[in-house]
Amino acid sequence: MQDISSNYGKNESDFQLPKGDSKETVCFNIGRQSQTNCPRRQNSNLVYILKPYPTGEFVLVLASRNSQAKPPSSSYGTRLSTGVTSHGRTKIRRAVASRVIAAPSKPVMLTLTTQDILQDAVFNKHLASFLAYARKIASSTFKDYVKVVDLQQRGTLHSHILLFEYIPTSSFEKLRHLWAEKYEFGGGSFDAKYLKGNSNLAVNYLTHAAAYLARDYDDVRIGRNGKPYVRTVFKGNAYSVSASLRKGALPVEYDALPLSDQRVHALANTLNWTNDGYAAYRHFESLGDAKEHLASFGIQPS
Repeated sequence: MQDISSNYGKNESDFQLPKGDSKETVCFNIGRQSQTNCPRRQNSNLVYILKPYPTGEFVLVLASRNSQAKPPSSSYGTRLSTGVTSHGRTKIRRAVASRVIAAPSKPVMLTLTTQDILQDAVFNKHLASFLAYARKIASSTFKDYVKVVDLQQRGTLHSHILLFEYIPTSSFEKLRHLWAEKYEFGGGSFDAKYLKGNSNLAVNYLTHAAAYLARDYDDVRIGRNGKPYVRTVFKGNAYSVSASLRKGALPVEYDALPLSDQRVHALANTLNWTNDGYAAYRHFESLGDAKEHLASFGIQPS
């Protein structure tokens, strides 16, 4: 079993947990939870939620027992985006990695741009029509995809679409004609990059692209030429994942572990903790390896 986790955040030695069989101390000395006695938490409703993912990753998150009961999300006005968030980047990475693990892939990256500067609503409308037509004429190719939308320096939107199969030649010509000629976006507005070799290139390519798009910006976003972007906020979603890939970004199961559970104390010292001390993670080569590691601590996710 090979551990391929990365050492982000603080060292594991900074997060030693209480040892022994005492049931009086139930607080973990980690991050914001660092304290010697916390009787308030002994009677609290907090637990650690264990989430294994198809990618071989599992996450331990401090949460309330009823944390699944969330209020409905508000939807006031038009969504505004500055790029892919760190949460979105994680969902993209998990979705892409689970697809590569599940089946052989021949990844293709489509890049769609425009010669003219369009309103965001106009670009998003054409992009939605393009994908609808693509799913109609090349349904197997466009069944699994990840779409990322971002600003260009001149202030108009462009999109990257990651596919996992080559586009048939006849469909490719129809799609290029639709985007470049019928929509009148120009001959250089439609580009396809075939990622040959190891299929893991797809994961690395989009992960790095998402990391670039999800980086934090100051009030002024600077391009590679040293000049500021015309604007930094756009209307619409920054990314979307096809329905067939969304399951790969979700945990395969949940398990609630009490704060006083000594198995969690032992397991936690083998994990990489985030800087806020509310979540920990570890990544293995497969879900089976992750479950084997959990089983070594007597934890069998339900």
